[in-house]
Amino acid sequence: MPASTRKTFKPQGSARAASPAPSDALSDYLTATQAAEALNVKVPSLYSYVSRGVIRSVTQPGTRARLYYREDVERAARRMGGRAGIPETVETAVRWGQPMLTTSITDLAEGGHRYRGVPALELAAAGRSFESVAELLWSGVDVPGLTLWEAAMPASDVLDRLDAAAGSSDTLTSARLMSLATAIIATAMPNKPDFERGTTVADAVSLISLYACAMGLLGPGKKVYRPTQPQPVAQLLANALIGEDATDAPTRAAHLRAINATLVICADHELSPATFAARVAASAGAELRACLHAAIVTQSGIRFGGGCERTEALLASVQTSEALRDAITGYVASGRQVPGFNPVSYPKGDPRARYLIDLASSMPKFEHNQFHALDGIFKEAQAAFDLKPRIDVGLVSVSFALGLPRRAAAAMWIIGRCAGWTAHVIEQRLAGFTMRPRAKYVSLV
Repeated sequence: MPASTRKTFKPQGSARAASPAPSDALSDYLTATQAAEALNVKVPSLYSYVSRGVIRSVTQPGTRARLYYREDVERAARRMGGRAGIPETVETAVRWGQPMLTTSITDLAEGGHRYRGVPALELAAAGRSFESVAELLWSGVDVPGLTLWEAAMPASDVLDRLDAAAGSSDTLTSARLMSLATAIIATAMPNKPDFERGTTVADAVSLISLYACAMGLLGPGKKVYRPTQPQPVAQLLANALIGEDATDAPTRAAHLRAINATLVICADHELSPATFAARVAASAGAELRACLHAAIVTQSGIRFGGGCERTEALLASVQTSEALRDAITGYVASGRQVPGFNPVSYPKGDPRARYLIDLASSMPKFEHNQFHALDGIFKEAQAAFDLKPRIDVGLVSVSFALGLPRRAAAAMWIIGRCAGWTAHVIEQRLAGFTMRPRAKYVSLV
């Protein structure tokens, strides 16, 4: 059923309230009682589905009750034929998406994601530094005044080798650059892993700073950025991608605020595939560098960071509503997914995308500003095709509005997400178990 024909059911009272009136039959969410009835199980069995990741749920503001995604419930009911019980745990986890892991880092709600219970959009809007948000994710301790990591200067010899290895290649994406930087810094790190040296956070700071400096290879100078003193990550990225003296002071300040807010928005998003990859590596006892590398190469897939670059290519190729409509029509006619639209986690639209598009709209207008040629046509795309922007569109919008070079949108996404990946590595190590699902063998003969 098209999402545009549905409306949200807003229950009164607990999740065990009576079923809504027939006029609410098209709600995107169900109460616990309604979901259990649809599955022909008892409510405790519904919770078993949720604990194994088969059915997603969202909190109701101001109450302890939860609502359950109708589409997940209907899919489970079709698969199970309405019978009581659940399929075996491992098969459920693998076939239905992410295994359900206990976490205290980030949760998703209809209004957006929250870090340690604090809405990420509020942290970004308040101007909280990326560094302070990373510390909140890592330790749960809120340090609002933190704006700089003092020991974040990449070693000169590492930057030299990265410059030499990258050369002037135009095929290096942000993910490939970070993979290359990770391999190079590995040669300069001690043999003992970070958890034996007690340097997990220090290593995370060094890696994130190195990744930001490496983005100079995407910038106008095509060289690794070399800071002479410690700088905030947003400033490192701005210097790498734009240059230190490319704009006047007020514009520069606006750019730094926008890049910092973007990093904050991207810092984590629960158990995405790349985050899961980092946790799997951590559960196997890999050092932080290897865990982040596992996450980076996973994020490079076309459904995530690689998809962000496809979104960038699409939006860069259109300058009018008509051009975007024609491009989307081509995708729809060929049965392909339109890059950057229709988020899975947010059926009603990605709040991160809306925030970033609004942030891009607030930037000063320049001749090179590609975003303002697109401003206003996203709503038309939603009205005409029921396409809701994902975070990819938001990131590309910010990149265009700041005049950043090609592939910078994915760079901000991945560098920001390194904070969350580090937090999940720490949490997984504390959990103390190895993630190793079993396969269900099916003969093809």
